[in-house]
Amino acid sequence: MPPATVPSRDVLHRLLDGLQTLIREHLALARVELKQDLRTMGRDLATGAAGLPPLAAGFLLLMFAIASLLSLWIPAWAAFGIVALVNLAAGGAITWSGSRSIARDRIEMPCTAEEIRRDREWMAALKHEARGNSASARATGALSQPGSRPDVTPQ
Repeated sequence: MPPATVPSRDVLHRLLDGLQTLIREHLALARVELKQDLRTMGRDLATGAAGLPPLAAGFLLLMFAIASLLSLWIPAWAAFGIVALVNLAAGGAITWSGSRSIARDRIEMPCTAEEIRRDREWMAALKHEARGNSASARATGALSQPGSRPDVTPQ
């Protein structure tokens, strides 16, 4: 294999610089999209958490009232135990359902995905173009050699 010439080294150097810039820009875009998604998620979480203390207090009072009502027919310890077990079962079912829902949802970065798709198309086009150029270079190199076409007689 012949040693690389200076122009081909320059081309390779420019190509590597371009790829590094491309990767840096993609990472920056992904970072921006991720920050936006996290801000939105944080804002939604804060809004939802604001109503949690009054909801918890109301829930505890309701459960105490239900247990007190049940204690009219069964012993108080059994009434409070039943209410506690029902709450534990309901809380476990809701937590399990929520965790499955969270596992299914993915944070999507549409701009980054679109850029990566375009880059794949661009790289495929470059690869196709490079194959075409190397094939045409081989063909012109073969034509420039004397006697390479036996069907053509020199005049």
